Formats: sequence, structure tokens, C-alpha cells
Amino acid sequence: MAATDIDTVDLDGNGYASVEELKAVFPDFDVAEFGDIDTNDDNRIGAQEILALEAQEILGRYDMAPVEEQRLIVLDLDGNGYIESEEMASVYSDFDAEDYQTIDANDDNRVTYQEFYAPEAQEIVARYYIGTITDIAEIDTNGDAFADFEEMVATYPGLSQNDFNEIDGNGDNRISSQELYAPEAQQIVSRSES
Repeated sequence: MAATDIDTVDLDGNGYASVEELKAVFPDFDVAEFGDIDTNDDNRIGAQEILALEAQEILGRYDMAPVEEQRLIVLDLDGNGYIESEEMASVYSDFDAEDYQTIDANDDNRVTYQEFYAPEAQEIVARYYIGTITDIAEIDTNGDAFADFEEMVATYPGLSQNDFNEIDGNGDNRISSQELYAPEAQQIVSRSES
């Protein structure tokens, strides 16, 4: 079996793997084992940590999800395996309800990975990439793929320390793209823009 490297589990491209990313790649992953892999206790897995023998042994016990399912983590904010219209709208603020219905091919009010990655759906979603919510890369001025409090305030001048702490779900004093895209975070930053 090939070693699991950081590129396999780093779904948001920030160079690290969160517990959410590990769960997306290895659906049966026991989150209690995250601390055994996160040897420096920074609430994220780095390239060296994941290549450690103990990490490889732990991850080797779990089966990987298909790649298409792994990618849903970016939009599936509640982790239920589907993209609801509210989740789509939280990432693409002006996402049209009619477009959502077109993507939702079986009209069950939730989008599966098969529906999301269908060619017509990808054409629709591509129209929304321009002009969507502020990307973490636009906020991140020091190049660490996260936004600290000062970087967030530079983009959202009305943001308080309490607001920042509320967005920072894992308490690591930095905002990841997943934390920024959460619906609650988007509500906070939208009222902090002025």
C-alpha cells in the first residue's frame, strides 16, 4: 500500500490537513486518533506529521472515499454528504434558485456528488466563480494560507475580536477557508464589511 501524503488529504490546498479533511478522505476515521497524528498539537496535520510511521499505520486502517465525494467538503458545510441550496448560496452569494434546481437532477432538494460533477452542473457553477465571496487568498497577506485577526480586520474593518473568535471554530487563532465559508461566518463578515 502506498503511503498517504499531504496532497492526498489536503483538500483545500493550504498545505495541511484538518480533521474535517481527514474525515472527508477517510469517512470512517476516528477523530479521537487525530491527536495521535497531530504531534505538534497545532490542530492541523503537516507533511512531515502525515508521513510519520504512526500516522501511516493509523490511516492505513481506513478506506478512502472516492475522490468526487472528498471534494464535496468545500460546499457540504454541515457534513451530511449533500449540498443543500443554503450551502450553495453561502459559498456563491448570488446563486440562482433555478440553477440549483437544474443541478438537482432528481428534484430531492439536495445535490449529490454525481449531480454536482455532471458536465451541465459544472458549467453552471463555473459562472459563479467570478464575484463570489472573498477568498482566503485575498485576505492572507503573509502567505500562510490562513487569515489572522489583523488580516481579517484589514478586509472587514468592523470585525471585533469576539467575531473573529466565533469564526475561528477550532480556536487556533487563524481562519481557514472552511471556517470562512461557513454560513455563520459569512453572516458575521457581511455585517463587518463597513
